[in-house]
Amino acid sequence: MRLIPNRTGNSVSRPLRILALLRSQWDGQRAPALQALADMGHEVVYVDDILSEENYRKIVSRLDFDVAVLWGNSLQNFLMSSDGPFWLDEMGLPYVSLWTDNPIKHVYLLQRLDTSKHKGLFIADTLVIEQMAGLGYQNLFYLPPWHIDQEIFRPVNPDPLHICNVSFAATVNPLGAEREKWRRDWSPDMHATADAVMQKVSDIGDHVDVFEAIGAVWNAETDAFSKISHAMYFEQKAMMRELVIQSVGERTMHITGIGSLISNRPNIFMHEGREWYDLSPVFCAATVNLNVTPWPRSCHHRVFQTTASRSLCVTDWREDSLALYEPDEEIVYFDSLDALPEILDRFSAHPNEAVPIAEAGYRRFLAHHTAAHRMAEVSSLLYELL
Repeated sequence: MRLIPNRTGNSVSRPLRILALLRSQWDGQRAPALQALADMGHEVVYVDDILSEENYRKIVSRLDFDVAVLWGNSLQNFLMSSDGPFWLDEMGLPYVSLWTDNPIKHVYLLQRLDTSKHKGLFIADTLVIEQMAGLGYQNLFYLPPWHIDQEIFRPVNPDPLHICNVSFAATVNPLGAEREKWRRDWSPDMHATADAVMQKVSDIGDHVDVFEAIGAVWNAETDAFSKISHAMYFEQKAMMRELVIQSVGERTMHITGIGSLISNRPNIFMHEGREWYDLSPVFCAATVNLNVTPWPRSCHHRVFQTTASRSLCVTDWREDSLALYEPDEEIVYFDSLDALPEILDRFSAHPNEAVPIAEAGYRRFLAHHTAAHRMAEVSSLLYELL
């Protein structure tokens, strides 16, 4: 357990004592948000070891916290670790959850919470907020990706091994492997539902929102819906990666990621995965950095990482994203994979045209989208919610 230091000396008139808990694989990526809260003047206590529930309770009993700030994945982990009431509910400590994935997948678990203590869910997609509201959830707040640190993702010297026209930093796994991993012990109805979703992905060449596709038939509060949603996240990711590879045709593309897919295409260069905090040398080495988004409306965190590195991002059209980055001025959008080849050819032939867009995207990130900007929004809302 440690106190996150205030590096700035800033203060607030009523600092909050905030509890944060390590529980999930990607906690390190979320740490800049805690640092931003501490730099504002809040007292942020980070329990950076995984403890027993009894020891968590002892910490909360000993220190007078105002609120706990939990990552969505951490909250999911807690709920999966115990069948009973959530211990923060029992202790009466208010808490909020900040999500980097779709909480619809976790309604099966979230329904167990005492909503009077769960003061807010911060979600990166406006359609998901509408869907959660339709399921009866309140205190839902729109918060685009909130954990991108300009000291981690920044303009750097390019990695010479990654210099190319087109780069795709993404986990790429075989679709069959994902299907086998996530569909174990399924009923025939679950398989049929998932197959229909995946057929639609193949037909339209884009991600399908699972709740919109099956929510009228499958109750979101059931374990079956949760399992289908999880499987569809990973299967859709795998299929979309394959469709991107197909869409570039014979153009050269470099892929950097931890996935296990092996491509026999001579124009596809597969690089070993890198640590999440070491991607800027890859972004800065490419004329174009591709992204595809699993959210129905949201702007993917990869867009923010790329623009923070002062590099050009080419990403799929998403409604929420348009208010975050100006089309063709700060990033480049494609409305279908069919439009991608023309975009790639344009910037491959005229790489200098990528420079002013990358520069504008970088300025937009620094002015509006850092972890400090997002946590200022969260801090303001915490006072209201508490």
